Amino acid sequence: MTRTNSHIFSLITGTISLLILIILSLVFYRERIYFSDPAFQLFLMINDNQIEVMTNRWPSTIFRCLPYIGLKMGWSVASISKLFSASFPLFHLFVFAAVSMIYRDRIFSWLLLLTIFLATSETFYWCSSDLLQGMITAFLGIVIYKNSKSTIIKYIGSGFLLIAAVFFHPLTLFPFFYIIIDDILEQKKIRSMDWHLPLVFGIGWIIRNKYFSTWYDVAKGKDFWNNAANLNWIEIPAHKTFLTEIPMHYQLVVLIFIISTLILIKRKAFLRLAFMTVSILAFLTVIHLGNPTGVASFYREASYIPLAVFVGYPFIKHICNKEQLDIKYKIFIPLILIFSLMRMLYFAPEYTDRISWMEAKMSSMSCDKSIIQLSSLDEGILKMSWGLPFETCLLSTEQNTLKTLFNTPDSKDFLKQERKDVFLGPFKILYSSDFNSSYFPFDESHYCKFLNKE
Repeated sequence: MTRTNSHIFSLITGTISLLILIILSLVFYRERIYFSDPAFQLFLMINDNQIEVMTNRWPSTIFRCLPYIGLKMGWSVASISKLFSASFPLFHLFVFAAVSMIYRDRIFSWLLLLTIFLATSETFYWCSSDLLQGMITAFLGIVIYKNSKSTIIKYIGSGFLLIAAVFFHPLTLFPFFYIIIDDILEQKKIRSMDWHLPLVFGIGWIIRNKYFSTWYDVAKGKDFWNNAANLNWIEIPAHKTFLTEIPMHYQLVVLIFIISTLILIKRKAFLRLAFMTVSILAFLTVIHLGNPTGVASFYREASYIPLAVFVGYPFIKHICNKEQLDIKYKIFIPLILIFSLMRMLYFAPEYTDRISWMEAKMSSMSCDKSIIQLSSLDEGILKMSWGLPFETCLLSTEQNTLKTLFNTPDSKDFLKQERKDVFLGPFKILYSSDFNSSYFPFDESHYCKFLNKE
């Protein structure tokens, strides 16, 4: 009975938290979808009338299935965008339900929730973080291998999910092996899963990076190894940036780290404590070598999500050590989840301001297609501006107008007005004949210069 009560508590807590996340995803769908990568992905899907595979990350196409169905049914851009936004927490809810209801794994039920919530604030509005999706997928693969009674599902199902996790994002390597090694240190022995799963994951990781690397992977790899060879690892500016952001973004990560440290000290698990500490420092060093001068805050936060696993896994295993969850944890964990949700809402105005900025600019455009040089204030509001042509196109289509705003730092780009049938973007020029006229019926007209008065 105690186990049942504890299981029901985790099931109810997780389900309510994820349902709230789904509601917030619908409320803030414009902030989440009309922003950089999701806007570009949705624009391509609507325009090409198909699901695009970006940089060989084929598992991420699962999040485009619902909006694609909406597209085939002729739904509005707003409805399709809502489906796209909700697809991410729906996937999390599906995995949580499988882990909690089918396999009844309390440890990974709680770990899933901490991974989704503990280090998330601005990342909620940049919902295309493939690293988070890869981690969630890897957790499901581990749970299936641990708990499935079917040999086929146990080996083939878990293997497929681990390979999918690798193709989601190669950095899933860190939280995956952290879980495996921490289990070995705790059990002081190697079980079948402790060698089988790393073997499958490792082979998949090597194949993915050797034969399926993209221009993006190659560029990031070159930057990393160049920085590793030439920079002072101790004095990387990103270290300081991370420390200064702890009070607003990562206070819960530090809190759980302190609790896990006390737990491991009390249990005299000093080797596990050393492993947790070294893993955190090593991971931060890798991330900061990749982006030593820092990147946009939402992008940094997405990279730090594995920290939730490093600090949370020892804590979760400790509280699940008993059949019945202590009352103090029944209060503490929901408070963490509530705080995380409130923290997401705290950052909402910054992303709503982006939408307001685009609406204001489009309302003052003298023609439907305009070219603009952004000011430093504009860049600060937008956070990331390369997706502006696609963001404004989707937003204006939702509002029954059709406008696009192309931003450029080069005044020579203002000369790109020779043809009336062009659509300017940061990667290539599209033409009127390329468009899905059901959604984007652009009239052929020249680009005009947007007079930025700010």
